[in-house]
Amino acid sequence: MVRCFIGIMAPENLKNKIVSIQDSLKKLPIECKMVEAENLHICLSFLGEVEESKIEGMSKKLDSICERYEASAVEISGIKFIPNENYFRVLALDCHNSLLKTLGMNIEQEIGGDAKPPHLTLCRVKNIREKGRIVAEIKKIDSYVGDFTVSSVQIIKSQLQKSGPTYTVLRESKLR
Repeated sequence: MVRCFIGIMAPENLKNKIVSIQDSLKKLPIECKMVEAENLHICLSFLGEVEESKIEGMSKKLDSICERYEASAVEISGIKFIPNENYFRVLALDCHNSLLKTLGMNIEQEIGGDAKPPHLTLCRVKNIREKGRIVAEIKKIDSYVGDFTVSSVQIIKSQLQKSGPTYTVLRESKLR
């Protein structure tokens, strides 16, 4: 069995800005686990544990889905509180592009998994003190990262280790 998801790895040219936003969050009194720079990604559908023998078939279905859509620009900006501002377990960056939402829904319908609105996770929150003040501070952070062209979607393997997860791209499907 392979733990995996379908998503888009963050482009190298945007990682420094994303890490600087994470650095701003680290200065606040929040107990959290930051996503490592090499693991920054947009998840379109979390698949969980999948039999290795099914990866090839999933890859062909993903190719078929991606062939329907043209490469498209995505803007990354705005910090999201997940599930909401009053009770959040994840801080993420919003991904502005209707293509990603459509891709996620199609992937969930045709391949499976659990698709959420597209976002790029910054950290998983364990504990927060003075929530009202901290939410206000988070909203002040310059969270504009920039845009990039999504030209492919990947099936990504996630190996959990003591030091954190290690991601490996298993397959890549190109958009038109």
